[in-house]
Amino acid sequence: MLFLLAGCVSATPGQPVPSSVGQTTSVQDDPFRIDKPKRLNAISDPCQLLAPEQLSELGASSPAPGRTPWGQQSCRWNNEQLSLNIAPDTVQRQGLKYTAKIFGDERGNPTAEIEGYPAVHAGVNDLACTTAVGVSETEMFNVQFTAGSEGRHNPAFSDPCAVADRIASMVLANLPPG
Repeated sequence: MLFLLAGCVSATPGQPVPSSVGQTTSVQDDPFRIDKPKRLNAISDPCQLLAPEQLSELGASSPAPGRTPWGQQSCRWNNEQLSLNIAPDTVQRQGLKYTAKIFGDERGNPTAEIEGYPAVHAGVNDLACTTAVGVSETEMFNVQFTAGSEGRHNPAFSDPCAVADRIASMVLANLPPG
């Protein structure tokens, strides 16, 4: 690699050296870069993306399987304290890029990071937040959190995006490396 770089230096002092600044995005500058991909599809039942002790910590019980708009299984936990939905996306093959185009920053980039993985927040209000996390170039998952009627005054739920991010972190901890 040093030999290739040495060839880019001008042999004539004072002569300009061609620059690639602004022409390409390096791997380090890629906001969607995932250094340690996870295998989201390794857990076929989305109700198993959170361990029983994690669900207990959250106060969630009685999972209800569901279906995403893209045709994949999802899982929902609902009670007076909270509503939680986890929706994996391993079929659309776009990773976080499409979601970031809609909910990301003005350039369509992620707006958050969960445990080193790119993420965006959507549907944010005083009671709810969805955190979408890219786990590989082609796979992502959504954690949709809403404080329930009795959870609205729970200080632990005062920042819905912080709660959704914490749950996303739990899911990431349960996924095997890719």
